[in-house]
Formats: sequence, structure tokens, C-alpha cells
Amino acid sequence: MIMRHRLQRHILIIGTLIIIAGLFAASDTLHDKTGELIIWTEAAISEAPLLGMLLFVLLAMVSAMVAFFSSALLAPIAVYTWGKAGCLALLWLGWLLGGIASFCIGRFLGRSVAAMIIGEEKLSGWERQVSEHTRFIHVLLFQATVPSEIPGYVLGILRYPFLLYLAVLAITELPYAVAVVYLGESFLERNAIVFIISGVAAILLGVILLRIFKKVARR
Repeated sequence: MIMRHRLQRHILIIGTLIIIAGLFAASDTLHDKTGELIIWTEAAISEAPLLGMLLFVLLAMVSAMVAFFSSALLAPIAVYTWGKAGCLALLWLGWLLGGIASFCIGRFLGRSVAAMIIGEEKLSGWERQVSEHTRFIHVLLFQATVPSEIPGYVLGILRYPFLLYLAVLAITELPYAVAVVYLGESFLERNAIVFIISGVAAILLGVILLRIFKKVARR
């Protein structure tokens, strides 16, 4: 019950932040200041393009492993610098590497190390939701609905088959990456309506996925 309430709160927070970003984009002053920062950052990256790519992938990787940072905040800069396709590829790669790293930490370094990173209470709560024999569809929904920094550690500790986890990770992270790139482009274009609609849609989709996850878990 506690985990369900936390997940509902997580979904609500994400949707609300997307809506706030839309309001941010609608503000002339705030958007202009952000635009100046984006242009300055792109110019700095152009001085060392390979380093810029590696840094962005690293930040995306870290955001998939810990809860205090989201690489989605950097999407407008990435879209402006590398275009939609480049941003999508780098973001997806970073998230995949982050998921793989968290899985390896859980599997090879053990529960104590994973608990130090994401918290003992959070880890033990989600551990009860899956096992090494859990069906693929259940793990897919688990990865799609739970905050991204959690599933890798949990499934690694439970020694879930790595190739199945990699497939789950790749499938679930791709649509999120596409959505982040789309929102990054919308921010550059100051399309606030898209943000507001996307925020409401994110909340509704999260609630639907959560209900499906609960039904599959009961079965």
C-alpha cells in the first residue's frame, strides 16, 4: 500500500513538473534567459564536441541510477546542439548504460551497496513486487511504472536473467526518450500547450499503467 501511494505521488509529480515547464516556456523573460543559456552551452560544446557527447551520456546514465537528477532537464540543450535524432540516441544510450550499471551493482556488489544508493526502505518495498521467476510482461510493467532508478537494482539483486532485463530496459526507455526529445523541441519552440497536454496525459497514462501492473501482479 505504501509503495502504491509513493508511485501515485511520483506520477503526479512528473505530470505537474511537465505542466510547470510549459508555463515556464510561456514566460517571455524566463524563456529568453533559458535561450541564452542554451546558446552559450551549445557554443561551449562545439569547442569539444566529443567531450560534450560523453558528458551528456554520463549525465543521462547517472539520472537512470539516482533519483536526485533528471537528464530530461538537459533535453532542450541536446536537441538544439545535436538535433532530435542525436539527442534521442544519446539519451537512450545513457539510460541503457545507467540501467545496466544499476543491475550490475545489485547483482555483483549486493543488496547493501544498492541500499546505500537508493535507500533500504525503498529497496525492500519494491523487492516484494517481483522475483527472478516473474513473467516478462510483469517485469515490463514494473520497469515502465516504477521510478527509473529502482528496477535495475531490484532485478539485479534477484538475479533476474540479464538479457531479458536488457530487452525490458530497451523497450520501456525508448518511448520515454522519444517523449523527452519531443518536449525538448516543444520548449525550444515555446509550445506551452503541448507541455500542459503532455503533463495531463502523463498523469493519466501513469494511472492506467499502475492499474494494469496491479492486475498482473495479482494474477
